[in-house]
Amino acid sequence: MKKDNQTIDDMKLKQLILLTGLLLINYADAFSQSVQCQKQEFVYKSVKGHDIKATIFLPASKEKLPVVIYFHGGGFIFGNRDQGLEIPLKEQLLANGYAVVSADYRLAPETKLDEILKDVSDVIKWIKQNGQQKYNIDTDKVAVAGGSAGGYLALSSGFNPDFMPDAIIAISTPTGFSTANIQMGDLTVLDQPGPYDIVKDSVVSYGDYDSRMDLWRFLGRNRLALFEIFGFDPAKEPEKLERYTLTNNVKSNFPPTLLIHAKNDRLIDLQQVNEFYIFLTEKQVKAELHLVENGHSSELIKQHPEVIEKIIDFLKTQMQ
Repeated sequence: MKKDNQTIDDMKLKQLILLTGLLLINYADAFSQSVQCQKQEFVYKSVKGHDIKATIFLPASKEKLPVVIYFHGGGFIFGNRDQGLEIPLKEQLLANGYAVVSADYRLAPETKLDEILKDVSDVIKWIKQNGQQKYNIDTDKVAVAGGSAGGYLALSSGFNPDFMPDAIIAISTPTGFSTANIQMGDLTVLDQPGPYDIVKDSVVSYGDYDSRMDLWRFLGRNRLALFEIFGFDPAKEPEKLERYTLTNNVKSNFPPTLLIHAKNDRLIDLQQVNEFYIFLTEKQVKAELHLVENGHSSELIKQHPEVIEKIIDFLKTQMQ
């Protein structure tokens, strides 16, 4: 009898283990489904036969989807749509019901900033004109975001009255171009063998990350980065900077804006961001400034993951 009872107890234990395993599998499936998404690549424009692409991530939903278009950083010279968007940010946006677009744009020095800004407007235009039909996007709820140089591009999207986004998030963003202490480097350096050898006449929108970063460092070290981005020497022709200066182009109808910045950002001084925030409030633009201690762009998000919740709260408030 004792043996039979033991057999029954063993069977119950096996059933319990099996049931527990099934529950864990179902729980894991439910969790993974919360971050599962549909991923598609699309071409939003072509220039000189070169397709400029973006990737869209779509959460599982039958409802119309608000969307966040993200622009990567990289000093306008390096970076791409695959490596520029932080995965935790993307996943939390998806989990909260947002579609996410990670967009490439043409890179300097092959393309100058005025043309890069056209790419920013064109991808927003493409989403607003095609997003509902192709991806069930709510085209009345289009936000843009970006880190570092991508944050500047996000802010610049508010210049265009025809395809203005409904909200802007700028992380670790340069908000002013100054000619103070600018010294132009020697252009003959570009003729010497080195990182500049990768620069061709063709359009680049998705370059090799490491070689493009080497190019950015090379141009910065030789004081040629600004010349190669703008296509002119800003110290000699400061009046040409006006079309790129945020404070010269922001109107009172500028979209609600969230600025996220580190007090100890090693690349972008906090003072210029503070001044831009004050400028926005004086223009009566809805604006928030969220400060953390350290980090720049992607590393800021890694060091301060709580900013993702701040971003989502801001989007929910501004795109109801």
